[in-house]
Amino acid sequence: MTKDAPPGLATGDRSGHRSNLDRPTVSNLHPPRQARSRAALQRLLASAEQVLVNEGLEDFTIARVAEHAGVSVGGVYRRFASKEQLIEAIKQVLAERVERAVSEALDTAEPSLSGVIEAFTGALSETLNETGRLVPAVLASGRRVDAPEEQGLRTITSLHQRFLERASLHAEQIRHPDSVVALDIAFRSMIAAGTQRAAASPWWPDGLTWREWSREVADMALAYLTTEHRKERRRPSKAR
Repeated sequence: MTKDAPPGLATGDRSGHRSNLDRPTVSNLHPPRQARSRAALQRLLASAEQVLVNEGLEDFTIARVAEHAGVSVGGVYRRFASKEQLIEAIKQVLAERVERAVSEALDTAEPSLSGVIEAFTGALSETLNETGRLVPAVLASGRRVDAPEEQGLRTITSLHQRFLERASLHAEQIRHPDSVVALDIAFRSMIAAGTQRAAASPWWPDGLTWREWSREVADMALAYLTTEHRKERRRPSKAR
C-alpha cells in the first residue's frame, strides 16, 4: 500500500472504494469532459508541480498536494492511485507543453534552414524558461519500471519527425553529405543541450539568459549543418 494512502483507498474494500487495478493509469488518463472537472484537474496538477518544485521529491506526498490544492486527500486518490502516478502525470503535462510550443513555432517558421533552427531553439528555450525549475525535479524522480511508454518519448519522436519534415525542405543549404544524418544529429544536440541546461542551471549556471542561449545553440547547429564535411572520414590506422 502506498505510504501516504489513507486506509481503504489503496486497496479494494467493502466500502465501495476501488482497488489500484481499477484506478486510471497515466497512459489512459484523459481530461474530464466537463469544463468544471477539467479546471479542477488543472488546478490539482498545478499544485502538484508547485509542491514538487518548491519542496522537493522527498516531501512530495499526496497529502501535501491535497493541502496545497485545497482538496481532500480522497479527492486526489480518486484521480491518482499514488504519488508516482501523479508525478507521471506531471511529466505528461510538461512533455505536452514542450510539444505544443515547438510544433506551433515550426509551423510558423521563416522558410529557410536558419528560420527553422531559430524557431526550434526559440520555442524550446522559452518553454524551458517557463518550466525550467520543474525539469530537475522530474528527472530526479526517475522512471517507474512498470510505467507504460513515456509521454516524453512520444513527444520527442513527434518533434523529431516534425523538425525533419520542416528542415528537409531546405536540404540544399546543408553541406553535410547526408542531410538526414546531419539533421538528426542537430536535433538531438539541441534537445540534449536544452534539457541539460534546465537540469544543471541551478548548480552550474552559464551566465546566459535563455534567449541568449537560444541564439548560441542555433548558431552552433547552423554552423554544423552548413559547413563542408568530408564525404569519407578516415579511420585511424592500426599500429604495425
